[in-house]
Amino acid sequence: MNRKVYIAILSFLVLVSQVGCMSEDSNSLDPSEIFIKYYGSESAEETIDLLELNDGFLLLGSRTDAENTDFYLVRTDSSGNRLWEGIIHNDYSDETVDIPSKMFYDEDNDDLYIIGTSTFDITDDDLDRIPVDHLYLASIKIESTGFSITDTLLYRYYEDRVSSTAYEEGYRPTSGADVIAVGGQLIILGSVTTGSNNPALDDNSILLMKISSDFQTVDWERIKGFSGDDFGKSLLVANGNYYYSATITTTSGIGEGGLDVLVEQFDFTSGNEDNQTDYGTVNNEEASNMIFTNPGIALVGTTGTGSNQYAFLLRLSSSLGAAQLVPLTYPRDADNPDQTWNTQGADLAQSSSGDFYIVGKVNSFSDASADPREDEIMILSTNGIGEVNEGDVQEYGSVQDDGGNAIIRRADGSMVIGATVHFGGSATMMSLLKTNKKGEFLRN
Repeated sequence: MNRKVYIAILSFLVLVSQVGCMSEDSNSLDPSEIFIKYYGSESAEETIDLLELNDGFLLLGSRTDAENTDFYLVRTDSSGNRLWEGIIHNDYSDETVDIPSKMFYDEDNDDLYIIGTSTFDITDDDLDRIPVDHLYLASIKIESTGFSITDTLLYRYYEDRVSSTAYEEGYRPTSGADVIAVGGQLIILGSVTTGSNNPALDDNSILLMKISSDFQTVDWERIKGFSGDDFGKSLLVANGNYYYSATITTTSGIGEGGLDVLVEQFDFTSGNEDNQTDYGTVNNEEASNMIFTNPGIALVGTTGTGSNQYAFLLRLSSSLGAAQLVPLTYPRDADNPDQTWNTQGADLAQSSSGDFYIVGKVNSFSDASADPREDEIMILSTNGIGEVNEGDVQEYGSVQDDGGNAIIRRADGSMVIGATVHFGGSATMMSLLKTNKKGEFLRN
């Protein structure tokens, strides 16, 4: 039986000058083991990524106010209490939309890298002002009392073509998806809108590149595409091997057209493809994040559309050979086992026993009283082959749109979830939820 709890809608505004955390205890669990915290202001905040530090947590999100959207960073102690917060803003333009996508902490050099996309107006050849996407990367030093920005990079892919092509050469809209640091160099994954006359590259294509950690030198870069829109999603280093995942549009193959998941192994030195394959069904599959599972790889995402949409778990070997894509379905109640919840998968973690823990959202629905409910935060577990432990599914949210965005499973068995909670109107806030050592956040 799945378990639900609903957040009471806030009846007050959190002023900018009083940005902080609000805790909410659960009567059914030991409050010393769990917590619920919220972070935000009168702006709209959305959680993107989550890291665990030696003495607490770091949340990455976006903050939107009347003029622009910025990277939003919050550091907490181990109990989720906010220590500091700050924004990272592209100073090229007063009005920009800066959306982060991932962060990576380089422990060897004590550097934090945040990647995303900065969109702002530029003047085109006709002297019109048009919004253009730029890959946006920031290098940051974090301390217990705050952070400092070491360097930033605004980047657009330059497409060099021969004069006989139908399109002019030049800089193309570029977005950032993920970044990892290895030995003083950075691997960057993103997407680029090429406008190429090559049918495989004429829409959005995958961008993969390696640059120096000081952002000064591009070692190599390459783009890859199929017949439609293709987007880089996540990077992974496992046992000295390098992988990226992407959502691609195909006209044939395993997915028989539509959206599929691409996983490619590539060479760190040259960027060349070592091995690759796509995975999918007759439905659309969109990738979210992937992890190393020893000896293989596991990836979470969403399959299907509309009222037939489910989180999925994709397990594959390190050689990208054997694969199993499993939709993660579970019944709405015991009396109607054929009626399943519509869900979306955002992130995953694995326990030492091999079980997987997936965080995401339950799509809007009507409850037992026929009252409409919007999206809710979902936490579910599966065994090693992707069978859902139906009795352990936990759902949490308000009557507005909520969703889980990131998950960390700790050595003691507890989990920390980064989420976005909607308190009505435009008031969305970042949230941090911690379970007990049994992985329980709610209890019947």
